[in-house]
Amino acid sequence: MDHGRYISRNLSLTAIVMLLALSCAKISAPSGGPRDKEPPVIIKSLPENSSVMFTGKGFTITFDEYVVLDRITEKFMVSPPIATKPEVNLKGKSLIVNWEDDLADSTTYTFYFQDAIRDNNENNPIPNFQYVFSTGPVLDSLSLTGNVFNASDLEIVEDVMVLMYSNLSDTAPRTILPAYISRPDASGGFMIRNIRPGRYNLFALKDLNGNSMYDLEDEVFAFGDSVLSITPEQYYGLVPDTVSYKPATATETTKPDKFVYGLHRIYAFQQEPSQQYLKFTERKSSWLLGFGLAIPSDSGQVSVELIDADNTSWFMEHNTARDTFRLWLTKPEVYDLELIETLLTYPFTDSTGTIISRTDTVSFRYRKPAPPRGGTGRVPGLRLTSNVAGKVRPGTVPFFRSATPLADPDTSLITFTRTVDSLQVRVPYQFVRDSVSSLGFRMNTQLEPGGAYNLLFNSGAFRDIYGLASDSTLYRFTVATGEDYGSLKVLFTGYEGNLIIQLISGKDKVVREMRVSSPGEVSFPLLDKGTYRLKAIYDLDSNGVWTTGNYGLARQPEPVSYYPSELEVKINWALEQDWDLGEMYHKDVSLRNKPTTGR
Repeated sequence: MDHGRYISRNLSLTAIVMLLALSCAKISAPSGGPRDKEPPVIIKSLPENSSVMFTGKGFTITFDEYVVLDRITEKFMVSPPIATKPEVNLKGKSLIVNWEDDLADSTTYTFYFQDAIRDNNENNPIPNFQYVFSTGPVLDSLSLTGNVFNASDLEIVEDVMVLMYSNLSDTAPRTILPAYISRPDASGGFMIRNIRPGRYNLFALKDLNGNSMYDLEDEVFAFGDSVLSITPEQYYGLVPDTVSYKPATATETTKPDKFVYGLHRIYAFQQEPSQQYLKFTERKSSWLLGFGLAIPSDSGQVSVELIDADNTSWFMEHNTARDTFRLWLTKPEVYDLELIETLLTYPFTDSTGTIISRTDTVSFRYRKPAPPRGGTGRVPGLRLTSNVAGKVRPGTVPFFRSATPLADPDTSLITFTRTVDSLQVRVPYQFVRDSVSSLGFRMNTQLEPGGAYNLLFNSGAFRDIYGLASDSTLYRFTVATGEDYGSLKVLFTGYEGNLIIQLISGKDKVVREMRVSSPGEVSFPLLDKGTYRLKAIYDLDSNGVWTTGNYGLARQPEPVSYYPSELEVKINWALEQDWDLGEMYHKDVSLRNKPTTGR
C-alpha cells in the first residue's frame, strides 16, 4: 500500500470539505460593497394587513430576508389587549404570531411591533410597524396624538404605556384592561390609531408588574383632566415639522417621526405612598441603629426599647422629613454586643386602611470586621468636614461636621485670627450645635469681604462621644467680594399666586430657591459666572414644595414652567430679565435632555 499517496489524497479531501463549509456558512453580503441601510421588505402577509372579518387565531408575515427580533418582550403589544399575550416566533424568513383567546366581535385590533423587527445582517429596523385587522366588516380609523412628560421637570418619561379606556369609571385603570394601548416614542410623542368613535379617558402608566393596570402605588401614572370625545369630525392627526398639533382631516398625509407636540399632553407623576409601614432597618456600625418608615411620622409616634440592655445607653435623632430615625448607642457594654434586640413601636396601616400603633421585635446585628493584616493598630483621628477652604462666598457661616456625634469643642485649643497688615488679629466667635443633628456645629462669627483668615484646631479641639479626637488642622481661607460674582433679577408677570422659583445649573442642580408671590420680582445675588436655567413651580397649595399628583383625589401634580432659554451670568455684571408666567407646563426643546434612544 502506498501510504504517502493515501495521506495526500485524504489531505486534499479535507481541504475541499473545509472550503465547502466556509462557502456555505458565509451568508452575509460581500465585503467592500456599500452598507445595506434598507429595512426588511414584507412580501406576503396571511391574512393581509388591514383585513376585515378576521376569524383566525394568528397571522404570518414573510419578509424578503432573514429578520431578528430586538427586545420583542418589551416592544410588542396588542391594542386592545388580549388576556393571554400572543406568542411571537420566527421561522425562516417569516414572523408567526399566535394566540389562544377568543377575540371580541366587531373590534379593530392593532399589533404594535415598534422597531423590534430588524434585518439579520445590518440590524436595520422597520420603524413603527403595525399589523391591523378587524373582526367585523369595518376597520376603525380614527387616531389620537399626544405626549407624555414627567410632571416635575417636563422631561421625557421612559418605558411608559399610553392607555385609553371606554369604561369611564374612576376605578377602570385599576381593575380592567384598557380599550387601546400604545407606547410613546423616544421623544415622548404617541399616536393611537384605529380608534372607534366614542368617549374615552386617557392615561399613561409605567407598568411595574406587567398587568397593564395602575394597581401599585409606586407606579408612575398620568391622567387626563377630562373625557375625550373621539368623532370623525375631530380626527386627531399629526402636523409635521410644527411645534404644536391641530386637528387634521382624515385624508391628510402625516409623518409620525417628525412631530414635536401632540394635541393632548399628560403629565406623569409618582404618588406619595399612603400605606405606612416599617420600610427598612439597618446597623451600619456597632454604635448606630437605623430604621425608616414609608411616610413621614410624628416622632412622638415612634418609640424604642432595648431588650435585656440598658435603656439609658442611647439617644434617637430623625431627619427633617421624620421618616428616617437613628439610634446612637453610647455605652460600650451595649454597642459591643453583636446582637441587639429591640421593641420598636411605630405607626402602621392595617388591612382596613386605618393607622394603628404597632410594636415589633426587631433585631440588629453587627459583626466587627477583622483588623487588616500588617496594620499598625493605630486608631485613626476624628475626621471633620467643613465648608471653609480657599475662597468662600460673602455671608458664609463656617460649619464643621463628623460621622459620629460630637461633644462640645474645647475652645482653649482653637485659635481664629484675621490677617491685618501682616499681623494676626484675633476674631471673636461662638460654636453653636446644629439644631437637627448631633454631628455638626456652626461657627457664628463676622467674616469681612476681602478678609484673609486662619482657623487653627489644635489636636483634641473636637472629640466625639466615643472619645475619638481630631488631629491638628489649620484652615486658611479668604472671603470674596461682591465684585467676584454676578447677579440676576427676575420680574414676573402673567400669573397671580404663590410661586417657588428655582435657579438651576448643571444637570438639574438647584443652586438657589425662593418663595415669591406673582406678580413681583426675585433677586439672586453673588452668583458664580456660568449658565443657569430658571424653573417656576406653581405652588397651588402654598406649602413651599412641589406637590405630586393623586389619582384617587383627582389632583393633578402642581404645574411647572421653565424660562425659555438659558441665562448667562458674568462676573461683576447685573442681569435683569422679565418672565411671563402665563403659560404653565412650558419647557423649550433646547432645554430638554436628549431622549434615550433604542427604546
